[in-house]
Amino acid sequence: MNEAEQAGESPVSFRQRVQDFWQLFIDHEQELRHRIDNELDPSHSSYPFMYRMLQNVFSRPVFQLKRQEDHYELVVSPDGSGSRLYQLAYWRMQAPEELAENWEMIIGVPPVEFPEMASLDMGRFMLNATDIQVWPVLLADGRMGVEAYSEELVSLGPNGAYTAFCTLLEQCIGELCLMSNVEYVNVLEQPAMEPAIPLSELDVYIADLQMSGQLPPQDDPLGLFTSYSMEPPEHQVYLRDDIYFGNTSAAALPILNGYYIGENDLYNDAASEGVVWGFLFYTSGDIDAEQRVNVRGAIEDDLNRVLAERGLGECVGSASGYQYAYLDCICYDWAAFMDAAEEVLEPYVQLYQISLTGFADFRQNGNMYALQSYGGIPVSTAVEPEYMD
Repeated sequence: MNEAEQAGESPVSFRQRVQDFWQLFIDHEQELRHRIDNELDPSHSSYPFMYRMLQNVFSRPVFQLKRQEDHYELVVSPDGSGSRLYQLAYWRMQAPEELAENWEMIIGVPPVEFPEMASLDMGRFMLNATDIQVWPVLLADGRMGVEAYSEELVSLGPNGAYTAFCTLLEQCIGELCLMSNVEYVNVLEQPAMEPAIPLSELDVYIADLQMSGQLPPQDDPLGLFTSYSMEPPEHQVYLRDDIYFGNTSAAALPILNGYYIGENDLYNDAASEGVVWGFLFYTSGDIDAEQRVNVRGAIEDDLNRVLAERGLGECVGSASGYQYAYLDCICYDWAAFMDAAEEVLEPYVQLYQISLTGFADFRQNGNMYALQSYGGIPVSTAVEPEYMD
């Protein structure tokens, strides 16, 4: 078994898959444009053609193709998964500049141009955004809930009403705005007493909140971070069980939650595309207490710089433990990431005489690897899980 397979990766890294995709796209984009222009002819269907291309990088691509007056659009959706936004953002960043003449690559389904025209054909009636009342609820964590009511929604039953409303909500405010700003949706059986606004005007309401600083200033789920605290046990502390404080990207939070509850589906889905989620750790007890946060911050800055320069991944969060410090990461090329991480950590190991650094998968019962020990002397590639006093 090679190192990539041990880490749970696809044999081909995500970085390589992205590079291969863009070369393929360049080779075939002229044919794709021809298919879009002749879409009425079934033999020129663009969707299966694009789907097969996207499958070279994404296992289950969700996308739209659009023809505008002066360009073509490829809209790729994270399909409600915040963690997938990292892959999509990296994929778009690697798009060759020569494609910009004819193509715009868009992440997340944008809102419709005229929300007042948004509607759904429910068979028995048309469900219109202008007829749905909404009550936005500002929450303490800087996001909002949306409560909604209309007689037509209620007539669909709880499940049907929720699905229909979320579909129209995405049409009116856009997928990324929905993921960034809306924490929950609730369809009411009776209208609330407070004044309501029509769903078709919610985009303007959100924009006003963003302008006033009451909501994040842009619809960027990757730019949102959340803090958390834990109460470590007094004895038998295992990796990450010693954490007392941490912060993570809100988009990466499902990966972190999956790790703690032993649910590996998100990890495995990413790994099937050559992406490895994991965390670097090192013994923080070797560093003076008053220096630990600054040292961790310096390592994170150095690591992010090197990873960005080489297109290998990024840090998505960090945490402080009583025995270890942690940097949570997404790796687009795990083997090259490990080399870069060892390179970045080595001077800190020397300066602070850090006794152990390593990397662990973000999955229960996953793999753990030691990077180096004090003095730069490599230790065993695989570290057996141990409970630490």
